[in-house]
Amino acid sequence: MPRIAGAVLASLLVVGAAGSALAAAKTPRLTGIWLLDQHTYDRQEEFQPPLKAEVRTMAEEKRRMRDQGGQSLSDNNKKCLPIGMPGMVTNEFAMEILETPGRITIASENSPLIRTLSLTRKTHRQDVEPSWNGDSIAHWEGATLAVETTRLNDRMSHFPFGFGGALTLTTKITERYRLAKGGKDLINVMTFDDPNVITGPWTVSYTYHRAPAAAELWEYVCEVESAGWSERFAGDPQFQKDGAPKP
Repeated sequence: MPRIAGAVLASLLVVGAAGSALAAAKTPRLTGIWLLDQHTYDRQEEFQPPLKAEVRTMAEEKRRMRDQGGQSLSDNNKKCLPIGMPGMVTNEFAMEILETPGRITIASENSPLIRTLSLTRKTHRQDVEPSWNGDSIAHWEGATLAVETTRLNDRMSHFPFGFGGALTLTTKITERYRLAKGGKDLINVMTFDDPNVITGPWTVSYTYHRAPAAAELWEYVCEVESAGWSERFAGDPQFQKDGAPKP
């Protein structure tokens, strides 16, 4: 190749690389603080997963007892146990997404547990116990972040709004995050799969709004028997029977 032609090609490559870097710098990232869209949050109880018949019967009975008995908080809530997945990304508290090499970290005002999405592992870890947030592996498909979460524990229902209340170790959650409205909104399309709870995969979509750049997560602490705590479930028959729960 002639020296002049080679120099021109090298210059074009440099310019192209610089242009790509500039374009990438201008592309909105997931990093930031996000707030769940209020309309999405308010209508969560309208979501209807295809529950198996026996699970639906159990869910309806639990709902009837809750409505008639005045229960306002679950046992997990009363004990200040972690909210887990998907609760940490489906409640009204803010969440923060941080992108770093090899991983993406999600923190929630309403959870003491940090969630890590591994961008380097291709398979799930088998050397860890099932947990509140589960084990998450992720990869990019163009501008969409695909996340698969398994190894969720059986101490809570890992469905939005605790649908069904079935406690299993077989729930799998697949998420697909993408930006919308020029990076002002974040869309999370979640698919749930659990042969012990639902008849087939179930998909639901959540929308979040980006908080101002200067926003920070608030400090929120769940404290058993703090001021006003017991009043939240004073109508619960179990509370009236046993008294306030002990830490």
